[in-house]
Amino acid sequence: MNKQTKPESPIVWQPSDVAEACTLKQQLGEDGVFVAGGTLLRTWWEAGIAHMPSHLIDISGIANMQKPITLVSSSQDRQICQIRAAALLSEVRNDSHIRTHYSLLTTAMKNIAAPSIRNLATLGGNVLSRVGDALPALLVYEAMLLWHDGQGEFEQSLAEWLLEAQVSHAWKNRLLLAIILPPVDQPEQEGHGRLDVYHKVGRREVFTPSITTVAMSAAVGADRHIVEVRIAVGGGQTAPKRLGHTELLLEGGKLDRSLLQSCYSSVLEHFRPVGDVFASASYRQKTAANLIVSELWKAMQPKS
Repeated sequence: MNKQTKPESPIVWQPSDVAEACTLKQQLGEDGVFVAGGTLLRTWWEAGIAHMPSHLIDISGIANMQKPITLVSSSQDRQICQIRAAALLSEVRNDSHIRTHYSLLTTAMKNIAAPSIRNLATLGGNVLSRVGDALPALLVYEAMLLWHDGQGEFEQSLAEWLLEAQVSHAWKNRLLLAIILPPVDQPEQEGHGRLDVYHKVGRREVFTPSITTVAMSAAVGADRHIVEVRIAVGGGQTAPKRLGHTELLLEGGKLDRSLLQSCYSSVLEHFRPVGDVFASASYRQKTAANLIVSELWKAMQPKS
């Protein structure tokens, strides 16, 4: 008979500050994993996608992780929003400042898992999964990540880190402290209104990854000219990205049938999702293109 043994539970460490947490990580190496809510990690372990580590470094009790959201004045006397990595998804969703100034992120929070999960899961965990549904919204807001590498703190753009993480695992040896959101600019030109859109298409009710997630922000004038365009897409196991070519195509253009057709073709060309048993890459491409173009079509309709 084959003897099967149940794997031992990992040892949980509870550092009192960031320096201690980083020191533990340096000592434990790959055997130690930072954790806060741990909701996604548990699903990975149960599904066999990742192995359970020998040590968990619980960062949720660190003192400067306790205040989830803070506002910092910049040199231009504008408020920068800093969200701690251990902030719960429900805390981010319910914050009045985020709801007012970063509505796409609020909508993203409502579309991640179920309320019971959102009361445990953290924004940092959603980011570090590299496929989290918050990422397209954060990319549109040009978010920065605040890290500690054991020597000190440093900032890195979210877009840069997503590219880095595709080729290197070095980031796993440092601790994510916060997600930083720059101030959102209001349209400079009179008569311009904001187009802010977040869509998640998927089988949310069974807690599976989305088929396609789209976030878009732009300013649209009364004459249908579109400026300040930012579009990010993701979904499934596809690392989200900005659609830079599509943004350049739309920037300064007048919304009409021809521009929408060009936009549709651009999304199909530059969005390269990963297919799986739930949806092919082609289906995900077309879904993203349809979502983006349909919102632009709505924006060009006469206001009643």
